[in-house]
Amino acid sequence: MAAKKIGINPPATRDEIEKIKKELREIKSSKTYEVEELKHSIPYLVPKAADLLDVIGKNFRDSLEHLNSPNYKLIVTSLTRTDEDITKLSSRNLNSSANSAHVYATTFDISWARYTKDDRKKTEITPDQLKMVLASVLRDLKKEGKCYVKHERKQGCFHITVK
Repeated sequence: MAAKKIGINPPATRDEIEKIKKELREIKSSKTYEVEELKHSIPYLVPKAADLLDVIGKNFRDSLEHLNSPNYKLIVTSLTRTDEDITKLSSRNLNSSANSAHVYATTFDISWARYTKDDRKKTEITPDQLKMVLASVLRDLKKEGKCYVKHERKQGCFHITVK
């Protein structure tokens, strides 16, 4: 598993993350994506995964501009999880797994169903069109060998792991 090779040792608790925060990058909302309120994960990734998230956001924005579309921000729905987080989440999310790549700080989820409009242009682009733009960005990065991508239908997100 790629996540295991380049990620951190899976933390059992959030206190353990505090001890290794210097090895990670804190993920905050930017001009290309928003980090929604995280209930079952914490806003940290290994630097290589954080860089990938930045590239995805930039490429998504560039693709929208190329299509002469209004700007939208991606919504990051999940980042690094501890064993504690997974235990709590597994009672409500069937996709949650004790063997989740999220525990290595190499994996994040981006919504394909929701976006934040970041432009005053009156025209809008449909969520399905936005999903296709995002899917194209992710397909290209996957072809370049930069990530793995899983389309999660029930959760309405793309599950992305850096390579």
